[in-house]
Amino acid sequence: MFTYCRSKNLGEENRKRGGFAKVCSLSPQLQELVGVPELARTEVVKRIWAYIREKDLQDPKNKRNILCDERLHHIFKVNSINMFQMNKVLSKHIWPLASEDGPVEPIKKEKQRKKEREEDSDESAPKEKRRKGGNSGFLAPLKLSDALVQFIGTGESELSRADVVKRMWGYIKENKLQDPADKRRILCDQKLKDLFEVDSFTGFTVSKLLSCHFVKT
Repeated sequence: MFTYCRSKNLGEENRKRGGFAKVCSLSPQLQELVGVPELARTEVVKRIWAYIREKDLQDPKNKRNILCDERLHHIFKVNSINMFQMNKVLSKHIWPLASEDGPVEPIKKEKQRKKEREEDSDESAPKEKRRKGGNSGFLAPLKLSDALVQFIGTGESELSRADVVKRMWGYIKENKLQDPADKRRILCDQKLKDLFEVDSFTGFTVSKLLSCHFVKT
């Protein structure tokens, strides 16, 4: 009942929003970077640009080229990428909310492509006040629950949501907990069972399961 109502409400909201403002499912690789399982394409672009600026990944000789660190390389599979190419690759990681089976269909209308380029162009011109703002949103450190601190095992009691999601996926892959028959399904070992209190879950719900382990202050 909860899943049905939620899907219905999101569907109605998405129809009202339309286009780039629609909430979509994100691939596990993209979840690792932005820290949430679902997001509108425009918000994905904004968060990626926030990360690029935070890590100073724009090529000093050509600001349109992005120098990929480990996290971006995990998504784009290249050492550097042009900001216009970036949007094309992102389409493979942004999927229709109603389906987890594949990427969103390519956008063919020139008007929509132009809008997408303009959004990227706007993001490529950082404002001074943004630079001074420091970590915020998915990059901001959050207090972790005792159970999550124990699971991570490094003694860190505060981490950003994106860091926690990345470490969670690192643990899942290191311990080969993805179902061989369906890589989106995670088979919990005892540590994950103790943390999430479930036997299995889909990769798209990692952030939701973690949400209760970020302590509000």
